[in-house]
Amino acid sequence: MLKVGLTGGIGAGKSAVAARLARRGAVIVDSDKLAREVVAAGTDGLAEVVAAFGDGVLGPGGELDRPALGAKVFGDDEARHRLEKIIHPRVRARAHELAAAAPADAILVNDVPLLVETGQAPSYHLVLVVAADLDTRVRRLAETRGMPADQARSRIAAQASDAERAAVADVLIPNDSALDELDAFLAALWRDRLVPFEENLRLGRAASGDRAVPPARLVARVQHALGAEARITVSGSDLIVEAGAADQADRLTAAGFPRIAPGEFASADPGCPVTVRVRAEGPQR
Repeated sequence: MLKVGLTGGIGAGKSAVAARLARRGAVIVDSDKLAREVVAAGTDGLAEVVAAFGDGVLGPGGELDRPALGAKVFGDDEARHRLEKIIHPRVRARAHELAAAAPADAILVNDVPLLVETGQAPSYHLVLVVAADLDTRVRRLAETRGMPADQARSRIAAQASDAERAAVADVLIPNDSALDELDAFLAALWRDRLVPFEENLRLGRAASGDRAVPPARLVARVQHALGAEARITVSGSDLIVEAGAADQADRLTAAGFPRIAPGEFASADPGCPVTVRVRAEGPQR
């Protein structure tokens, strides 16, 4: 299974990308939908929200009054963190359940608005970031949500910056232009990268092509897979790993780097074919 993280700032058009990937066969796990599900009427999540923020966040039918809750947490970091501690663990648990139920050959796209802010990027085989310029995003928020321009700009500024998202992106998806251009971009991405990446991963096969210089995001991905004990450096087109863990082969394979020789692994991603060489301090598997 190929695990893809999809993110983008508010108004960038992430939902349009997710819908088009779903039409091509991707399994979509939408964190926004799950965040609503885990605090639906009658859930323990909603009960905990009410305990934390009071009955004023409830609507007349016992459902969550989202504008009322938003008014309590927007601009208040302490309140926002309190809410996140209630919602995020429940969303992650539900997302894991959905991932476990997906087919073994699935391209699983996790639509996560706060992927960068919550530090989840290294946990995915690939990260897609939807990008659009500020004016486009403000206009979309006015058209789709009736949001005033000053409020839209404030909401955008409260999220991760474009530079922070670009730093973790394996693919930047431009979404300023017409939808037919977006369709063409995603068709090529699906055909040339996502489908072969999933197949390589499932078959334990390295991607072909000239080896690339490993970007920083791949170092973070390998570090996440092997744990803090691993020491990782970049040498030319190789990642050099010094690790004492006996099961580094299993961990690297699961992270998208199948073994091609003793102590040598290669990326299954056709868009970034790098080599990982392990100098283990303990026995290798």
